[in-house]
Amino acid sequence: MNTQTTAVAATTTDRTTRLRTMVLAAAALTVAAGITLAGASPAFAHDELVGSSPEPGQVFDAAPTEVALDFSNDIIEVGTAIVVVDHHGGDVEVGDPVIAGAHVTAALPADLEGDYQVRWRAVSSDGHPIEGTIDFGVGADATGAWTEEPAHDDAATETEHADGDHAEGDHEADEAAQSGPDGWAVAGFVVGGLGILALIAAVILNAKRKSAGPGAGSGDGSGSGTSGTSGTSGTSGDDA
Repeated sequence: MNTQTTAVAATTTDRTTRLRTMVLAAAALTVAAGITLAGASPAFAHDELVGSSPEPGQVFDAAPTEVALDFSNDIIEVGTAIVVVDHHGGDVEVGDPVIAGAHVTAALPADLEGDYQVRWRAVSSDGHPIEGTIDFGVGADATGAWTEEPAHDDAATETEHADGDHAEGDHEADEAAQSGPDGWAVAGFVVGGLGILALIAAVILNAKRKSAGPGAGSGDGSGSGTSGTSGTSGTSGDDA
């Protein structure tokens, strides 16, 4: 009886030890994954504009021949656009964007005079859209700071301002959406790790129950068998 009980106890202890080791290993992997992801967060940052011609606020004596944009990484061709507007908000005719890796250019007309704004939009290498503006000027009267002068009645001007506010709100929403995936990725690792720990804990409890059941039954059976044998021996002695 003592031998069987010792064997069952040893088996149970061995299983528990192995399962505890699995739990600790899973916890360590979860923590390591979270630390790795947190350390790699800057790698998920979107590409950005690192240089341009014209530079912001630059004033030229004569019109430049092109707009040139340099980004921190290669740009995806689909979705890239360059628009130039004059001080009345009207579009200036420019050439189609030419993309060469991280360098993007668009030809400008030769008759520019006054203050202008370049409005660019591109798709970064991670697939997210990025955009921005660059003010510049041409000629002696230019300031290099673009401001739109009303060219319509007051009602039309109010409508244009409303559209501008709406566009700004969309831009802020895009930025918020672009910054979200990093946070969701970290949360996903945490939730996944907790799920693994919960699953392993359930396996441990189930294993303990199974180990306790057969051990108890085996002990009772051994006791009954010993008692029965003793009774038989006693009867034999009486007959003798």
